Amino acid sequence: MKYILSILIFTFALQVQAQRSDFDEIDFARADYIAESYKGEELFNMYGLTHGIATSLRTDVERFRAIYVWVCHNISADYRLMSLNDAKREALKDDPMALTQWNNAFSKEMYAKLFNDKKTLCTGYAYLLKKLSELMGLECEMVYGYGQTIKKKLDHLKAPNHTWNAIKLNGKWYLCDPTWSSGTINTATYEFTFTYDDSFFLMNPSEFAKTHLPLDKKWLLTEAEQEAKL
Repeated sequence: MKYILSILIFTFALQVQAQRSDFDEIDFARADYIAESYKGEELFNMYGLTHGIATSLRTDVERFRAIYVWVCHNISADYRLMSLNDAKREALKDDPMALTQWNNAFSKEMYAKLFNDKKTLCTGYAYLLKKLSELMGLECEMVYGYGQTIKKKLDHLKAPNHTWNAIKLNGKWYLCDPTWSSGTINTATYEFTFTYDDSFFLMNPSEFAKTHLPLDKKWLLTEAEQEAKL
């Protein structure tokens, strides 16, 4: 029994260390090149996009890297959409029925803008990355929770405000945030600028937790959370 427990602890320890350094032996240059070659591809041809990438790369992590980079370089964040949603959710926070109706209506608008204009907010980024991953046969989840902002730290946020992804590669879960990787928004002009930040691609869970707090604690992927499951 003690031997089995040791194996379980070791297995969870491996899970905790799930981060980009697991793939140090892989050069992502080809994946990035493939992503660039599909620049401007329309979302109405997602099957063509994923098929082209899948047949051009050998490993799952390279395929995921390519679609992650593609999303982050081809989808813009829409600050007006974000501001509208945040304001409405705050106004309706004490009216569950009205909030549900708003969420349902807003989701339709958000997805329409994503597919028609390639503009969205965090939920759209996470949804698209999940969809493209699944078309490649990869297991990807949307993670809902709190994301630190310029104005508020995690412990000052009163309501969930962010969505990101967990991707399963080689039997292990990894964390990433395509929204935060994609670029920056000028809140005065509402203009979005593509400025790719690679640090949020398969980030170390401990670092990720400094700015992201999931509603479902299993997506922390930290040592304390994993040991609590034993």
